Amino acid sequence: MSALTSHARPPLGTAPPATATVAPMPVPDAAVEVVPGGSRYGDTAWDLTALSGRPTANWITIDFARAPEPVREDLRHFIYLVLTTDTPVGALERPVSTRARLSPASIKSLWEDLRPFLDWLHERGTSQLAHLREEDLRDYARAVQDAPVTQPTRGRRLFALTRIWLYAPYLRPQARLSQPFWEKDGVAEVLGPNQWSPENKTPPIHPATMSALLVWCLRILEDAPALIARHHLGETSDEPPTPPTTLAWVDPATAASPARARQLLATAALIVTAYLTGMRADEVLALRRGCCTPTGRGGFVITGRTFKSAVVNGRSVPEGSERDHPWVAIKPVADAISAMEQLHPTEVIFPANLFRRARQGHLESTPPASNSRGVAVLALIEWANTRASELGRAHEAIPPDPDGKISLRRLRRTLAWFIYRRPRGRVALGIQYGHLHAATTDGYGNRASAGLRDLFPMEEALALSDTLTEAAANLPAHPTISGPAAARYRSAVHQYQARYGGLSLTARQAADLASNPAMRVYDSPGQVLACCFDPAKALCRRDTRASENPTTPDLSGCDSRCANIARTDTHIETLRSEVTHLHQEIASPATPEPFRARLTLRAQRHQALIDTHTAGEHE
Repeated sequence: MSALTSHARPPLGTAPPATATVAPMPVPDAAVEVVPGGSRYGDTAWDLTALSGRPTANWITIDFARAPEPVREDLRHFIYLVLTTDTPVGALERPVSTRARLSPASIKSLWEDLRPFLDWLHERGTSQLAHLREEDLRDYARAVQDAPVTQPTRGRRLFALTRIWLYAPYLRPQARLSQPFWEKDGVAEVLGPNQWSPENKTPPIHPATMSALLVWCLRILEDAPALIARHHLGETSDEPPTPPTTLAWVDPATAASPARARQLLATAALIVTAYLTGMRADEVLALRRGCCTPTGRGGFVITGRTFKSAVVNGRSVPEGSERDHPWVAIKPVADAISAMEQLHPTEVIFPANLFRRARQGHLESTPPASNSRGVAVLALIEWANTRASELGRAHEAIPPDPDGKISLRRLRRTLAWFIYRRPRGRVALGIQYGHLHAATTDGYGNRASAGLRDLFPMEEALALSDTLTEAAANLPAHPTISGPAAARYRSAVHQYQARYGGLSLTARQAADLASNPAMRVYDSPGQVLACCFDPAKALCRRDTRASENPTTPDLSGCDSRCANIARTDTHIETLRSEVTHLHQEIASPATPEPFRARLTLRAQRHQALIDTHTAGEHE
């Protein structure tokens, strides 16, 4: 019989036998401050924002008016206990990932997960939580199961009631919820098998959008010295203005408005810093003056605070903690931070006032709210597209992203996406504009210190999966594979299809795929080949120490003699197009003779590869 089988329900006024004998925690007086200098226990709503040390904290409020009046005070007491007392997770008979002490933001999420339960209580006219029997909880579980939400959301809604039960010994007797049946029978009995996937659901920013956005941000930073000089002359100096410093990209009207210029420059610096370091939003917004220092080897390191991993004895540390390892940064990031340190005198690198709508006023030493950052990014994109048109560069406008608004969270995911789809770490298509050279994973230090440990494993597996899925789809119609690694390429495709075809990868499957040397296939459109990477045969990593055990190729250093090369019909069609173009250049009377000889040799080499491929598969 299903755990959700309907049962005859006794009247709600019939209380179950009392099982808890622990004395409840005292209910605080209404005047007790829940937040020092802020919300008091008896307030209708609590504003917990000040308790969060996260720079991105924004309106963390608990509105008790949402709770039915008969149980409102008990739920207020429950939330107070969650805020002040460790959750007794030891009473659970199953492992959970919850922490003993929740952060203010997590408490707000808990309250939101309780809202359907509060509505359900109101509809039933429940007067005491202790009156709810197993049959009632089964009814609520059915409502959760039928709700048009994701399975993780359903799981959180059930666990919110589990948490009330865990605190039962500390609550007044009328508020003591009996053990939910899913904690005895298993959550899977209610929701079915766990469908959780470690795959990051945050969509990366489309390459065309990210490329153009990065290019324009770097262009704005090129003009940073001129913008800062003008800002200082106009705002802090009584001396007569000197002739204006030349601006390469920023229009005179924007440069003439200190508020608009500051916002544009700050937004560009924020995007460059967040994207090219892989910092979380909280981390980049918590950066302070002096955080970026040179290494003496042409690179830079950035020190700062981390928040997600700030846990002591199972308790979240809202104010975060100093990061054990600094971020390793490249020069554009150092330039962005330096520009911000010159732009304003505040301790926080990215103060809130810079991202608000352009208006006069002093700078604030608080981080920007998420809505102001979003508005500022939209303003930068609008400005860049207008400027591209004015400069006759309409083709360099920033196209809209198919997945919507650009956020700092998406920047982080996009960096991970690019790194694993450009082996050795080519960061963005913006390099084609000459603004950023190939930045490698080596350039960021190790992956742990880049702050992307949680994104890399699945991203690497997804990149391999994308390549092999596409190869499997094309192989039936285009079966010819050439090159010394042709047989290994075909074998990798068949192995992938047999093991993972059509699957949404689990964490274990992702780890197995990424660690399988037989499936390390990297497509390189730029080199017009696929690399079936075997470090023992690779000519691109000969300078790498054997102890480093490289798992990815350096596609910028491909050698035509390498035994890891394979080519498909798609690669050959590209080569045919290149040969046609080469012959056109060779035939042109404007082509110098020495250059014509080099083009002829290149065309001959391409044609030899085409002929070999056309003749059939070669191993």
